[in-house]
Amino acid sequence: MPWYALKVRVFQEKKASERIRQELERLGLSHQVTDILVPMERVLEDRKGGKKRERDRVFLPGYLFLEIPVEEHVPELAQVLRGVPDVMYFVSPARGAVPVPLPEQEMTPILSRARSQQQLVEVLHAFEVGQLVRIVEGPFAGFEGYVAEVYPEKQRLQVRVKIFNRETPIELPYHQVQKL
Repeated sequence: MPWYALKVRVFQEKKASERIRQELERLGLSHQVTDILVPMERVLEDRKGGKKRERDRVFLPGYLFLEIPVEEHVPELAQVLRGVPDVMYFVSPARGAVPVPLPEQEMTPILSRARSQQQLVEVLHAFEVGQLVRIVEGPFAGFEGYVAEVYPEKQRLQVRVKIFNRETPIELPYHQVQKL
């Protein structure tokens, strides 16, 4: 079955999927979408005091995946979903183009990772103060800097980046930063 990627507001993936379901049911179009996948996995996090906690985490922030069996329904659904809060657009090859299904080799790892609920992933974001990192997402993508502070309870860190020859502190979530 073909899967389509849908860009949604980051940290609103669950809420957006519920709103999509409600809108499709309200319009009588729920038969056109077989499944809505929020790419989540079960993780084990270190907390203060050495305690560990289980929680669900979105591993592809800002994306939902819709299984739409009939390709002819996609343009109509794209029009309908554009009006749903927190939904931005279908991922397509060009702006305004009809969305194309994701290749099976891209979708298979996403499906297996999201559907393996019994597998518990341990999150080891061992960022250390002074460590060199690269920002990979957001308005400062491509910048490199040093970790100034780590906030494991918030899953965030402060990175000092040189902008206009001045060191500027930027607070970022872990998923926007990559170790070098």
